[in-house]
Amino acid sequence: MIDPQDWLAHRARSTPDKLAVIYRRQKISFHKLNLMVAELACQLHAASVLPGDHVAVLLHNRLEFICLIHALARLSAVIVPLNVRLTKDELEWQIKQANASFLICSQETEDTFTTVDNPRLQIISVDEPINAGVTSLNRFPVRDADKWLSKPLNTNNLQSIVFTSGTTGQPKGAMLTFANHLWSAAASASRLGLDPEDRWLICMPLFHVGGMSIVLRSCLYGTSIVLQTGFKPLAVKRAITDQGITLVSLVPTMLQRILDTGKNKFLQANLRLVLLGGAATPMPLLEQCASLSIPVVTTYGLTEACSQLATSTVNGVRRKPGCVGKPLMFTDIKIINDVGEYLPPGEIGEIVAFGPNIMKGYYKQYEHTKEILQNGKLHTGDMGYLDEDGDLWVIQRRNDLIVSGGENIYPSEVERVLLSHPSIHGACVVGLEDEEWGQRVATAIVTMPGVKLQESDVINFCRESLAGYKIPKIIKFLNVLPTTASGKIGREAVRTEIYKLIEQEKKNARKAPKLRAPRP
Repeated sequence: MIDPQDWLAHRARSTPDKLAVIYRRQKISFHKLNLMVAELACQLHAASVLPGDHVAVLLHNRLEFICLIHALARLSAVIVPLNVRLTKDELEWQIKQANASFLICSQETEDTFTTVDNPRLQIISVDEPINAGVTSLNRFPVRDADKWLSKPLNTNNLQSIVFTSGTTGQPKGAMLTFANHLWSAAASASRLGLDPEDRWLICMPLFHVGGMSIVLRSCLYGTSIVLQTGFKPLAVKRAITDQGITLVSLVPTMLQRILDTGKNKFLQANLRLVLLGGAATPMPLLEQCASLSIPVVTTYGLTEACSQLATSTVNGVRRKPGCVGKPLMFTDIKIINDVGEYLPPGEIGEIVAFGPNIMKGYYKQYEHTKEILQNGKLHTGDMGYLDEDGDLWVIQRRNDLIVSGGENIYPSEVERVLLSHPSIHGACVVGLEDEEWGQRVATAIVTMPGVKLQESDVINFCRESLAGYKIPKIIKFLNVLPTTASGKIGREAVRTEIYKLIEQEKKNARKAPKLRAPRP
């Protein structure tokens, strides 16, 4: 049985003076962080937050968010982190779905809920409120904070309900326990190694499982966090140069934007590892990193798996570009076909995972839970294969698979070809509905600055590497590819943009004056 210690309190006793968090100009030790969390837990208790309560948090990255993660754990309450980019209706749905009775917001986010129709929801701001109906956290007294310096932690308790991105249908709230985080942290450290002097830069949102898990891991590892308010390429570069960053988690588009700023020798300074996940890493980006000696490791994970399932090593990326490495310790990964049979190495099928880091299920969504969790195994919906060495190659989400004329087309394969074109900076491939073929292959492309391409240029280039049925039939040029809050390319948003451009072209064609044939 795991000793039910309070992770932060234990760390504060073990290494009280060790740096825990750097946020803007503040440098906070584990001892100081534990005191701040105790005071916050005291205030939340005074606000009537009870064990088992679901507490929604709508905040941008800031120090209070880190404190809330620890304080709600100390209260045995469940944190429900919300995406700050969602609309009011989307947020209302998630709050009701999660049965949240409290919402923690800030001045930046409280406007969203000034007219919320939920009488049982108590709205508390970490700032001074600017709207009626919102209570300042400072109104709740800090009395006997010493009682909240440490509380036993039941690792089987829910730590959070984290909503998936909702790329297919309504978002689903993944129920993650402290045990999920504990096993995930141990497995990640086993693969990546652990340096007591590590500083992990968090520039991704804390409402994302990838950001929140780093906060909890820092206590278990005794390492430091450098928290940024959001992703800004130049701010990331400055932090790496000036603050001794050794680890940073990014999605490929983030790293590409950093490299696009130029003068990238700084990336070799202190970095031990750059973790790339959340989307397939384009081959040109991996080649660029290799030429700059950037220590990249590719990783594959899901919210439902408490982040990582498989992660490569630096040497593994160099030997097998595009591979995401072997499953982490405690995790078993299999590839199955449509009838659930295990497939041999090299054959593409659905990725299925089993391990102690897998979620308990989706909150209040039993049918979806039964679909994705079968006999304790997580059916990811992602397509891939294991090679002879046991390394995992992720091909595509099953829902992103394009079926045209009975042929399976993996968008990532087409995207790799497109991105190998010297004039193409970004590309996203999607399927559009088609009465004759089922789906048509379409792509949105961002060209290099100052470069213009014709559709025929793209088609001719693709013919050199792709079968005819895989070549995009619809090609649209965008200034920028839309991204999700976590920095991934928003495939559904791209599909919407392509449809809009098609409709606009149809309207323009209808409005265009018809030329009359000259009279004889």
